[in-house]
Amino acid sequence: MTLNVGKENNMSYSFPIRLYKYFNYYFNASNGKGHGVHSPFVFSFISSILNSKELSEEAASANKYHALVNRMIAFYKPAAVMELEAASSIQEYALKEIGEAEAIGLFYLKQNKKADDLMLYFNAAIKKINTQSILIFDSIHSSKEMEASWEQMKMHKEVKLTIDLHKLGIVFFRQEQLEKENFTIRF
Repeated sequence: MTLNVGKENNMSYSFPIRLYKYFNYYFNASNGKGHGVHSPFVFSFISSILNSKELSEEAASANKYHALVNRMIAFYKPAAVMELEAASSIQEYALKEIGEAEAIGLFYLKQNKKADDLMLYFNAAIKKINTQSILIFDSIHSSKEMEASWEQMKMHKEVKLTIDLHKLGIVFFRQEQLEKENFTIRF
């Protein structure tokens, strides 16, 4: 499948469309308390991370998505953490860092609005993943092209589980996960 995700086509959604997309997400997402979620891993993610007291306390004084990533780091204790802000000035350096990494424990790409950059970082990171790796991507619903890239990531053969929190997309590669699952959870 080929996606038309060039820079010239990567226009962010207008405010009314973003609002519509958020309400659509909010009313169609699984309950943020874990009710009706049949995956033990995802239920644990919801109860131990999304609904943790520590996340609530940190989110009160900081950005809730930054607090969520910090809580995931504290909970999963990944061996190596890479947090990158998408900027063309550091892209070459960032891709070099990913390439030189032995393995990626947790990779967080924030403030990215370009679908081609999203796939560039995903394709670089996927070469360094293992069964415990977690990839987190910001702004997955900011444009039609970003949503198409998110869908392309979800279909990748190595991806076992995804969690869509509307602003963040979280990708897991758990080999214990026998069937591919994609969850949309209210956060």
